[in-house]
Amino acid sequence: MRRRSFVTLSAAGVCSVLAGCGRDKDGFNMRDAPRGPIILGFSQVGAEGGWRKANTASIKKAAERNRIDLNFKDAGGDPERQIADVHSFIDAKVSVIAFAPVVETGWGEVLRRARDAKIPVVLTDRLIDEPDTSLWASSIGAEFAAEGNLAALYLENDYTAAQQTVNVVQILGVAGATPTKQRAEGFAATAAKGGRLKIIDEETGDWTKDGGKDAMTKLLRRNKRIDAVFAQNDDMGLGAVIALEAVGKEPGKEPKIVTVDGTKAALEGLIAGKLNYVVECSPEIGEPLMAVVVDLFHGGRVQKQIRSEKAVFDPQNAADEIADRTY
Repeated sequence: MRRRSFVTLSAAGVCSVLAGCGRDKDGFNMRDAPRGPIILGFSQVGAEGGWRKANTASIKKAAERNRIDLNFKDAGGDPERQIADVHSFIDAKVSVIAFAPVVETGWGEVLRRARDAKIPVVLTDRLIDEPDTSLWASSIGAEFAAEGNLAALYLENDYTAAQQTVNVVQILGVAGATPTKQRAEGFAATAAKGGRLKIIDEETGDWTKDGGKDAMTKLLRRNKRIDAVFAQNDDMGLGAVIALEAVGKEPGKEPKIVTVDGTKAALEGLIAGKLNYVVECSPEIGEPLMAVVVDLFHGGRVQKQIRSEKAVFDPQNAADEIADRTY
């Protein structure tokens, strides 16, 4: 695969040390490693778009390749259902529990129960709002604030000669989710520092294409001048394109659009000139997750945080990547 990207933040490799016990600031050691087959209980947040489906496919494929028995459940975007899923994994006495949290809060009780049962927990894609960080062994996923930073940085570069403030609207993901909060915070921080971008309005799109279309429609009704759109994922950005074209706008020009994820559909949107920038957030975390699961099963020490690969694509370099895009 050949990639030309403006910025690449390389993923941290999984560093395991299969000796020693106890905890330290660099990682987590599981005491009394179990015997027998490795069973992973995984609760997925849902299947709301192409990115999430690719994430699920990566996990299932990697589990099969590594001969790990996968107990997979789909929470369907329901926080209570997901907590019930984790309780069921504890009852089933799985080897390791992993999940992509629907929301950040409400995890203390069930994760303390997992700890009492000596079942290590791994967070994927998202984080949780829990002060006791000993409740999970590792987190695998993106730096959402950095994605927001990059979206604002590359968008702002297009307006270096602007004579007036650039009016930006945001299409947000699900309320209460880590990427929703941190991508917004990162974008706002970089926009404030540069001074050209002014966030004038926002609307929730719930991570879906239809949600992005509806959100953009509402934003157009409320705002006379929109110069740019920051959609927190590709599906919502592509939905915004539909809404903009329906009222005679020319997305990619009026307004410019930046999204996050890096799906094949978004790269096609870049090449067609309907999107301007796409910040990558790779869903393919299956292999790093299985490496962590194996190490935990054998009592090894794993990194507390493992970051996924990131790049930024525009209409030119998208053509170099799209042939190899699997999601």
